[in-house]
Amino acid sequence: MSSKNDNSEGLFGTVKVGFGAGLVAGCALFSSFLSIDQQINIPHGTFYKTIGIPFGVEGMGAVAIGFLAHIIVSALIGICFNLAASYWRTFRIVTIPKGILTGAITGAIVFSLAFLPLHTLVMTPMLESAIYSSDSIVNILPDEKEALATLLVNNDFVLWYSALLHVIFGSVMGLMSGFLLHDRYRTVERIRSFW
Repeated sequence: MSSKNDNSEGLFGTVKVGFGAGLVAGCALFSSFLSIDQQINIPHGTFYKTIGIPFGVEGMGAVAIGFLAHIIVSALIGICFNLAASYWRTFRIVTIPKGILTGAITGAIVFSLAFLPLHTLVMTPMLESAIYSSDSIVNILPDEKEALATLLVNNDFVLWYSALLHVIFGSVMGLMSGFLLHDRYRTVERIRSFW
């Protein structure tokens, strides 16, 4: 595994590719996050509110913060993915199928190492205290409390669906990275045309 990065576009080009691929993948899954709400029969945007409410924001502001947080994190994941892929020869995205596969693996890693601990250990307890505590900073309407409680009750569904969406996000990010990096690695010798 070589750690020599000899691409001619440099670090800034790799960061731009990662930023773009992460944004495209994050935006591509926007409607999928709304489908979580639809599948458990709660108002649209409730899933995004689970990020905004622990920050002390309510209503549409909570939805906006949740959406922005997802987009920013998507871009950061794309940047990290492409930096790692350009730094280590084994992970270089020389073909589009390799980009899709490494992206899917990255999505699974992000789910297990970032989303799962944050969701289980930070967001869920903060959300429970905001919903069930009488001295909460946030003034949540009764309908919103009921929707958020329904989301918490269906936590297993949310976790399985999120795992699937993280893998799909990674696959889309890898696909876009493969499209954008195709010219950079056109002359790279391939082993069995995949790696």
